[in-house]
Amino acid sequence: MIDFHIIGKRIKYYRKIKGITQAQVADALDVSVSYISQIERGVAEVSLSRLDEIANIIHAKIENLVADTDENSEQYLNSELFQLIKRWEPQKRDLLVRIATAMEDF
Repeated sequence: MIDFHIIGKRIKYYRKIKGITQAQVADALDVSVSYISQIERGVAEVSLSRLDEIANIIHAKIENLVADTDENSEQYLNSELFQLIKRWEPQKRDLLVRIATAMEDF
């Protein structure tokens, strides 16, 4: 099953990096800002063609939005975990490694 919540988070991430507002995306697609918000929160399931349009607007590759979003994929969790921690400072990542190492004993 595709995780639309993750796709929405990725849309938001790329949109913000490019300095594009939800209103700008909504205007380009001729939809409401509320709809864009629903997509970014994973409440609304977006079609592949609409996702392609969004990717073009936010200057992202569609494959970056949908890759490893199948909850049954082995790469799903790895991808999301990497996306989360890659922005962390080294001390925070160090703490995570120590916690994970301690959990191996359980």
